[in-house]
Amino acid sequence: MNLRALTAFLLLVCYGTAALPQGLPDLGDASSAQLSDAQERTIGNRIMREVRFDKEYVDDPEIADYISSLGARLLAAADGPRRSIDFFVVQDDTVNAFALVGGHIGVHTGLILLTQNESELAGVVGHEIGHILQRHQARMIHDQRGVQFTSLAALALAILAARGGSSQSGQITEAAVASAGAIQMQSQIDYTREHEREADRVGLSLLERAGFSPRAMVTFFERLLRANRVNEFKGAPAYLQSHPLTTERIADMQDRVENLPPRLVADSFEYRIVRSKLRAGAGSPAEAVALFRKMLEDKTVVRPREDVYGLALALRRDRQFDAAWKTLAPLREGGHPHPAFELLAGKLLVDMDRPAEALGVFRAALRQHPEQRAIAYAYLDLLVQLDRPKDALAYLEERLRTVQDDARLYEIQARAFEAVGKSVAQHRSLAEAQYRRGNLAAAVEQLEIAVKAKGDFYESSSAEARLREMRALLENERAAEKALKIS
Repeated sequence: MNLRALTAFLLLVCYGTAALPQGLPDLGDASSAQLSDAQERTIGNRIMREVRFDKEYVDDPEIADYISSLGARLLAAADGPRRSIDFFVVQDDTVNAFALVGGHIGVHTGLILLTQNESELAGVVGHEIGHILQRHQARMIHDQRGVQFTSLAALALAILAARGGSSQSGQITEAAVASAGAIQMQSQIDYTREHEREADRVGLSLLERAGFSPRAMVTFFERLLRANRVNEFKGAPAYLQSHPLTTERIADMQDRVENLPPRLVADSFEYRIVRSKLRAGAGSPAEAVALFRKMLEDKTVVRPREDVYGLALALRRDRQFDAAWKTLAPLREGGHPHPAFELLAGKLLVDMDRPAEALGVFRAALRQHPEQRAIAYAYLDLLVQLDRPKDALAYLEERLRTVQDDARLYEIQARAFEAVGKSVAQHRSLAEAQYRRGNLAAAVEQLEIAVKAKGDFYESSSAEARLREMRALLENERAAEKALKIS
């Protein structure tokens, strides 16, 4: 699947409807949308099931946790009832971000790297939150359900065709997207601009309340608009193609921030770390090493920790493990190193065939930072690799008492159960993982396998009870999809 094609398709689904009735409720009244929360979630979950399996979906826990924490900080500043939103990152060099029906916001890596400070990134994320809080997608599609939800079948075709990797897959994807969007878009361009203005207003408000600089949102959009003018013959940036940007919008934002007091907001270290991690993973390993060495050459007096960390990451990518270890060492001195440094140290020790030391680093880091998913995954994976599944299961039992929504923990648990020969428990854990990834059909399938496997009375009864729960949830989901005409 090509997520660029997905984004283009979503633009058609969300904004490409035929003209809506003149009596459409005022945009400021978010409660007027006719699509229910349950219906929105059904559509969003259907799409996200495919997105999460795509190779461009960034499943790196450090990057994912950062963008989620940034989004949560902004969302906490919103008025009214709290709404759940899932934030995720897409590996794509284009400058883009998008909001999906059902409460999902995707951010391209290219956008993160283009921003010059954290407030600029927060401004774009806040704008996308505005689209969801005001339920813009629901408003645009509720009067054309028969057309729009049927179009999701074309989305599935595009996903399957692009995933196939054949020479014809690109043509099939384009045809599917084109057929899905065989509805007029131009008739809605003014309306989508009104959506954009409203999302701007919401985003600026969230920035101010969350402690970011609202002016940064204005400067970032100004820079995008200037870049669009300079490169007008090369095509607009992806973000501007899906988010119409005009001088009127810029002027409106400038008016809103004009009387606000100046605010200097320092970037969080997590923001700087994530940008370094993305840079270290871009291009060839040798190019990444050269980039960070050049950056550090220009900063001989003060060497930013995030740049040193980026060089260590790039060196590891280039399999220069000893050099990476020596580069990382100064960052770990001082008694309270950042968890990202400890994670990298543990991974380097594994690379250098020193697994016992790596386990010690991971354990110590988890005592200091028990909330760090990335370190927990690395620790558990290493325990299983070292044929210590019982130790892994003991730690998982403790962790899953407080963290119950983590699909990857259940996947690791399934591997550990398989290693100790507990088939029923293995498939139950796989079912829980699939459930948390939004794939109820796969969860039911795993539980059916668990019920058929040989286990003691308690295990079998527990699996049967969970299977009944999952089947009921799946029936409800299928009924909702049928009602929406997307089955």
